[in-house]
Amino acid sequence: MSKTDISRSSGRSSRKGAAAPFIIFGFVAITLVMVGAYFYINQNRGPKEIDPILSQVELGEFVSQVIDQGEAQSSENVEIRCEARARNGSLSVLTVVPEGSRVKGGDFLVQLDSTSFEKELEQQNISLANAETGVIQAESNLETAKATKKEYIEGTLKQEQMKIENEINKAQNDIISANIDLQEALDLHFHNKKLMAKGYATQNQLTKSETTITEAKNLVAQGELNKKLAEEKLRVLTEISAEKEKIKLDADINAATVKLDSEKKALAVEIEKLAEIKDMIDKCNIRVPEGVTGQVVFAKESSRGGNDWILEEGTSVRQNQVLIRLPNPEKMEVKALINEQSITQIEEGMAATIKVDALNSSNASLKGVVTKVNQYAESSGWMSSSIRKYAVMVKILDPPPALKPGMNASVTIQVQYEPEVLTAPIQCVYSVQDRQFCLAKAGEEWKTLEVEVGGDNSQVVYFTSGVEAGTELVMNPGAFKEYMELPEFELETKIELPESVASEVASKKAEKAAKAAGAKKGGGKSGGKRAGSGKRGGGAGGFTTPSSGAELIKQKDTDGDGKLTKDEAGSPFTFFFDRADTDGDSYLSESELDTSIQAMKRMRESGGGGFGGGGGRQ
Repeated sequence: MSKTDISRSSGRSSRKGAAAPFIIFGFVAITLVMVGAYFYINQNRGPKEIDPILSQVELGEFVSQVIDQGEAQSSENVEIRCEARARNGSLSVLTVVPEGSRVKGGDFLVQLDSTSFEKELEQQNISLANAETGVIQAESNLETAKATKKEYIEGTLKQEQMKIENEINKAQNDIISANIDLQEALDLHFHNKKLMAKGYATQNQLTKSETTITEAKNLVAQGELNKKLAEEKLRVLTEISAEKEKIKLDADINAATVKLDSEKKALAVEIEKLAEIKDMIDKCNIRVPEGVTGQVVFAKESSRGGNDWILEEGTSVRQNQVLIRLPNPEKMEVKALINEQSITQIEEGMAATIKVDALNSSNASLKGVVTKVNQYAESSGWMSSSIRKYAVMVKILDPPPALKPGMNASVTIQVQYEPEVLTAPIQCVYSVQDRQFCLAKAGEEWKTLEVEVGGDNSQVVYFTSGVEAGTELVMNPGAFKEYMELPEFELETKIELPESVASEVASKKAEKAAKAAGAKKGGGKSGGKRAGSGKRGGGAGGFTTPSSGAELIKQKDTDGDGKLTKDEAGSPFTFFFDRADTDGDSYLSESELDTSIQAMKRMRESGGGGFGGGGGRQ
């Protein structure tokens, strides 16, 4: 082939290769146009080409109900408890009235074993007698103390005063007599002097008279001394001894009074104990309270282990345990447990119907009314679901005689009733966020209606606006959204906090960021020091030995008591905490920490590497 032919052939090939993309692009464009035309035609065929199920808006009554299970019980339910307090924790049941018996006030119910109380009663009578003896003795001691004081004041003291006064009088008389004798001796001596001067008396007579004078003077002095001693004795008696004796006697009276009060209180305690024991004996014989009537229902207690407690002869009971319930059969109610989704719809005074499973043979519903709605959910067991239930009490208006407490019942509560409203099946409503819409047939067209729904009962809804009676609505309009004019979904918007709350949040964030920055800065510095000191840092643990116990306490003492617990000390002190705690008080003091730190330093200096993961000396 010549060069000219080759060049022509390559030119044709180049032109074919260049035209190929345009051909492919044209084919794709034609395909897209055809597909778009197909969908456009199908979308705009018009409302005449769909045939949905329609439902007509009707004017009639609307009823919304809540149905749940419950249990029949008496609204007037008297609980009979064990009021006797057993010393060993429990009492045995000797006899009990048959369950189901009709009883009234004063009738026998349960007899508990009172043997232990009767033994206590005998012992208590002895203790009471001893206490009474103590009171009698204390009263006697008090009266004796009072009589002793009276005896001293009115008898002994007066006698001693009279005796001393007599001594004073005698001393006074002695002084007078001595003075008379002295005067006579002086006169005689004077007379003897005159006689001696005339030579009629001798010197011996004169000396004798002088001796008589001296003796008289001594008697006067002795009398005065005796008088002073007696007067001082009287003063001491009246001012000191008598007061001292009165204080002692008053103390004896006060002590006797306190002793009497103590003995009386002890007697009162013993009397109270006796009354309590007698009361316990009486409470072992359990009877129906006066004014109460009902039917005997034995109390039962279930346990997780499966050992249920049932009241029967020989069983043990504890104080305050419920033994029997006496429901009034004429005042019956149903305790229904309503799910949390429905409890907000229920109010007191709502009408209800009750069907009791055991009375289905009568094929009749009982009428009732809601009397109470509990504000708090019922306590649930550890295996129950997370759905909370609230107790609702429904009074049975005319309970039949066959109705018994504990029977299962189905309760239907009428939560809403509208006598004349526009209703339609609930399937006719389509919700877009918080707005409701219906698709209505208007002749040969389809019209979107925005409606307001007053309520629903899971089957029908009633409208407060947006539709009229006779309007035909499409069932399940969500399947025909292309024929509805619906609003666009609103995007989520920012939630704005109040200014005061926003400023508080911002302040806390700034404070937290500042703390984090400070911790990071401090951590970097300490990390650098640990990295640069192989002598003080453990190889793997990176632990820095503190210089003293005071430094370590300053770092780790979170409660500020000046000591470290094991949790506060942390690693590595946790591992040898008990060894470092030399006094065994579960705390490390500053001195104990100093000892431990010095031991750590000596271990590192000896080549042990400290308490880290393998650090050594440099």
